[in-house]
Amino acid sequence: MKIKFAASTAMLLLAMPALAQETSTSADSGTAEGQATDDSAGMGEIIVTAQRRSESLQKVPLSVNAVTADTLSDRNINGLDQLPLVAPSLQIGLLGNYSIRGVGTLANSSSVDSSVAVAIDDVNLGQPGYAINLFNDVQRVEVLNGPQGLLFGRNASAGLMNIVTGQPEIGVTENIFNVETGARGKPGVPGDANYVLARETINLPVGSNTAIRLNGFYSYAEPVMTLTKRTAARQDEDQRQYGIRAKLLTNFSDRLSLYLIGEYAKSHGGSTTDAFTSVGTGPSIIRPILAADGITANSNNFLISADGAFYRDRLNVGAQGTLSYDLGGGWNISNIAAWKRYKDTTRFDIDRVSADILNTNLVDQNYTQFSNELRLALPSGNRLGGQVGLYYFDATMHRTLLTSGSFNVPAVAQPNAPFCVGTGPTPGCASRNLFVIGRDIDYRLDNRSYAAFGQLTYELTDGLMMIGGARLTRDELHMVQAQNQNNYFRFLGVRATYDQSFGNTDFSYKAGLQYQVTPDVMGYATYARGYKGPGVNDNGATVTSNLVVRPETSKNIEAGIKSSWLDRRLIINVALFHSKFTDFQTQSFNAAVTAFVIQNAASLTSKGGEVTVIAKPFAGLTINANASYIDSKFGSFPGAQCYPGQPTPGCSTIGSFNASGFRTPTTPRFTSTVQAKYETDIGGGASAFIDGNWYHRASINYNINEAPASAVGPIDIFGASIGVQVDAMQFSIFCKNCTNKHYPLYIAADPIDATVNTASFLSSFGYDSVRTIGISGTFRF
Repeated sequence: MKIKFAASTAMLLLAMPALAQETSTSADSGTAEGQATDDSAGMGEIIVTAQRRSESLQKVPLSVNAVTADTLSDRNINGLDQLPLVAPSLQIGLLGNYSIRGVGTLANSSSVDSSVAVAIDDVNLGQPGYAINLFNDVQRVEVLNGPQGLLFGRNASAGLMNIVTGQPEIGVTENIFNVETGARGKPGVPGDANYVLARETINLPVGSNTAIRLNGFYSYAEPVMTLTKRTAARQDEDQRQYGIRAKLLTNFSDRLSLYLIGEYAKSHGGSTTDAFTSVGTGPSIIRPILAADGITANSNNFLISADGAFYRDRLNVGAQGTLSYDLGGGWNISNIAAWKRYKDTTRFDIDRVSADILNTNLVDQNYTQFSNELRLALPSGNRLGGQVGLYYFDATMHRTLLTSGSFNVPAVAQPNAPFCVGTGPTPGCASRNLFVIGRDIDYRLDNRSYAAFGQLTYELTDGLMMIGGARLTRDELHMVQAQNQNNYFRFLGVRATYDQSFGNTDFSYKAGLQYQVTPDVMGYATYARGYKGPGVNDNGATVTSNLVVRPETSKNIEAGIKSSWLDRRLIINVALFHSKFTDFQTQSFNAAVTAFVIQNAASLTSKGGEVTVIAKPFAGLTINANASYIDSKFGSFPGAQCYPGQPTPGCSTIGSFNASGFRTPTTPRFTSTVQAKYETDIGGGASAFIDGNWYHRASINYNINEAPASAVGPIDIFGASIGVQVDAMQFSIFCKNCTNKHYPLYIAADPIDATVNTASFLSSFGYDSVRTIGISGTFRF
């Protein structure tokens, strides 16, 4: 499925007939950049649900980056991993963990929750990383900066991404089909990495009070990184994703409604991620192997010579239902029940070279969650407004892991003493080993959470409102774990079993004032305490280790102004914030067990500001600019892991240091994004548009220890598109990362060379790390 496939798809796209008629655009589908519903007037209202009710973005007393369906389409943003291009306070760090305002999860483990939560259609995902990363029928994505756990389920101590998909529309028959295809650069080898993405939405009325909405998608993408050694092992580089969502909305009466969603999705492949971009000076296990494989480690290396298996298989299924009843007088009661299941099997070659050092890292994860939220909304428009509710969450994670290899011991020597690998009796071998080196982990984590919450507003005088909210949460964890139950010549860790439980009760809150200075200018100031529940360390360092990781808390002060000027032709929003996190959950050195574990080890402070400017200087032209300045540093972090050869005191003896004053990883001081779009009628019922965008990010370092080899300087990413809309058809040609700026998603230390105290590093490159040129077409009929 190479260039011919992409070309044939493109021809199909261009040849499709017009089977459509003009459709209206609702308020929710207007762009977050403030596109007006009437081109001769100012910008229309941007409607969000950042406080779990529909309201104008200009009336919401918190910092929000709202990205709607038109914005996603204009910039060809197809997944969560591309959102930082339009939300400057959001970044993606090590192993795909998200951070907001410089704060995210600094542990590679599913046994601790993410500091940045993800909610889809009012349901909080207990494991955000397991959602298949592809947008389909998304009406709006809201990036909420700062603590959000008060109203959005649980564990959003740094922020939240709120994803809202399209609901069934009663009385409307509609079919929306979108296809996108293109070619991405593939550095180091001839040819391109081709991809195709097809999405369809069908809305059908069923009688006078019911409608169904079906969403289907399929995508195929070739990798931008290349495996140079093909072996008999399964090496599934190409990524295939497909799925369906079915929705039903019925109004039993003008007061009672039921909204049901069922979903099923699968993903295969796309797991080749890391290439050597730096090999340190001094002794190296990796250097001679790379040389033999013909690979040069540098910042533009996209080649991997691994000989082990690479694949990833994911299954996502779920069902949810919302029952809502209008009690009259503006009072409304609703209940949302949801069940989700994620299954993920991933295998990759840890050493990323053609020798069998650590050829296997096999992880199998099976996760289920059930949540139920009962919510009572007070009438809006009265002096007293808001909502109260009860929340229940129950999740189970079963995870098995096998890490193994031969550590370069020749196959002919492995069955003999002292390695004793294999089956059958061998002289000198009292027992048999599974591998020369390895570890295995099998754990089950049960997580329950109960909460009562509420947030109220009270109008003290005309225009001045008091904000108050609180959440009482009870978390209960139970973990059973067995590790290293197999035999290895060399164990990576201790053999042990654990059975541990932990419970915690927390009171989080929010208070503030909101003042409507004029109909077009609003100011606010809030103080909030955020909360992230307890977790566990899934790799016990000793047989008696306490695996419990205590909760993480944050205190956030935020003040802002939201304003519109010149008959809504200019919008300026500004927010300033100061957040302090304590008992930060991260991987660090525990002196008591002389090992690196996940624990509460740090405090940190994040402060700065965010600015949004949206302008419509004349009819047809819309300009949007967003910028953030973030100063995020650790206040105290004893036990931070050193990189090999780090000269800091303590690194040469125990391998750890105090990272006090170090910046949090993946945190640029300044980030900005600018988009300009011009639309004009070209006659015959058609219109044309041209769009240009620019993303700038200051220098960052991907590691806590600020290793020089994991630093990335400032980057500038440019995108553009040009297209035409004829009746209900739209075609566009676009480029993303037009100047072909190669930049990594993350940089991590190589664990193999670290064993000989040499600092070598691996980089992961994504689809947007290279230039993409493509075409897109959308048809409504």
